[in-house]
Amino acid sequence: MLALALGPMVNADRPSTRPAATYANPVARNLPDPHVIRHGDTYYAYGTNAPGEGYRVLVSKNLVDWQDRGFAFRKTATSWGREHFWAPCVIEHAGRFYLFYSSFGPVEGGKRSSHRICVATADSPLGPFTDLAAPLLEIGKATIDAHAFVDEDGKAYLYYALDHSENGRQSHLYVVELSSDLTKVIGQPVFCTRPDAEWEGDEWNEAPFVFRHGDTYVMMYSARGFFDPRYALGYATAKSPLGPWTKSPLNPILTRTPEVSGPGHNSVVPSPDGRELFCVYHVHRKLEGGHERDLAIDRMTVTTSSDGAVIVKISGPTKSPQPLPSGASR
Repeated sequence: MLALALGPMVNADRPSTRPAATYANPVARNLPDPHVIRHGDTYYAYGTNAPGEGYRVLVSKNLVDWQDRGFAFRKTATSWGREHFWAPCVIEHAGRFYLFYSSFGPVEGGKRSSHRICVATADSPLGPFTDLAAPLLEIGKATIDAHAFVDEDGKAYLYYALDHSENGRQSHLYVVELSSDLTKVIGQPVFCTRPDAEWEGDEWNEAPFVFRHGDTYVMMYSARGFFDPRYALGYATAKSPLGPWTKSPLNPILTRTPEVSGPGHNSVVPSPDGRELFCVYHVHRKLEGGHERDLAIDRMTVTTSSDGAVIVKISGPTKSPQPLPSGASR
């Protein structure tokens, strides 16, 4: 069974009845670094869509048709973060919603500015989110791409990328435990992965997204620069949320095609009836890559092989018409 970080329990191996109506990617424009959650019967999508101001939120009933509902979080005159609002992650915890994000603000007593991860909270997934801890994580180097994960035992963890701008021009992934109220870091960060495979290049492992499948933890991550047409998605597994992590020999599991450039930086959500899983990711608007990126979704399965290995497969990236998510209508 696939649980945690995805909302309702999902049987990832069960076949589904797919409606005749179709959709085609991309399903929404201007949503780099998408993080999608489901609350009730509604999906909420956040991303790097207003990097100078904060985060706008999109809503959908079917994962395909999206409506912009305005700012879920917007900087104020007193906000720590001043620009570069990147790669948000929103989770529901203990009846509230928590926004983990990276932004660029003053550090070292105002001597310079750098990226740090912050956390804000709200009563609604629409916001408005207000800062709880900004910054939340201070290790003396630039940190981006926050992902928060709460395990079955209630322990919470923050996964993030140590940005290559202040780490010898190479981004690594780390994890650190969080307090039960998600407002403090506990202990020291633990190393997860670095770029060490040919498909990854030699500069970036970024955009972690973690979930649990049975007794195995799965970390999906992206490699190469987000602007690179070769930007792609892989995964690693571990028996503890703190690792050690082993990268899959099946990597990359989502990569460019003649029609799609740079698929990556993903999250995962169930279909409206919970019978299917969808990988939510961004693609370049232009085949040559670049900064402009749009929202795409494709079907994903998580299974276990006879030797116990977790196998993640994504039926994409697609451009041609695909059946609507199971349980969805237009």
